[in-house]
Amino acid sequence: MNVTAMVVAALAASVLPEGFLQMEEAARGPHKSYEQWAISEKRTTGLLLDPCEHRYWSGRKALDRGRIAARTIVKTVEVEMQGEQVALYRDEKAARAVMKRFRADLRRCADRGTGPSRVTYASRPLKVGDEGIRAGQGGFESAVRFVAVRKGAAVMIYMETGAAGRRLPVKDFRPLVERARTMAAQVCRLPEARC
Repeated sequence: MNVTAMVVAALAASVLPEGFLQMEEAARGPHKSYEQWAISEKRTTGLLLDPCEHRYWSGRKALDRGRIAARTIVKTVEVEMQGEQVALYRDEKAARAVMKRFRADLRRCADRGTGPSRVTYASRPLKVGDEGIRAGQGGFESAVRFVAVRKGAAVMIYMETGAAGRRLPVKDFRPLVERARTMAAQVCRLPEARC
């Protein structure tokens, strides 16, 4: 391992301490035989809210600028999914750019594909952290709810399988909103979040 890689690994370890994410204890086990857990410590993992499938769902590396650390956890039980992701950026400007891209992608890829391959997205603002979004994704046989929140230089994303009402009422997102609100306060304990 070269010196640069060691410095990046040490920085990531110091920025997001082990056990920092809410799903982390469960993710590290023990697990039921039917549960599948994925934990990524990679700074380059794509973001969970990816309506145009640029990165996370296509498996490609993230290209968002200024990310200094990230941790992603996804749990799958048959067709049900839950996810939590915290990404830290070098400054608030870089984190704001991520939220701006989410809003643009949610508009641009709001309705794509046809027939059973059709996927739709709807989104609304959310009053959590410095800025937030709630989004619902619908497909032929699936629906997923997302909450993305920025607090300072941190972006947090929560997702779960499930439909949301047509106007995306906050009550349909309540568990995700509570997790995001908790993490928005918790992330401010990290000096790198610049809250």
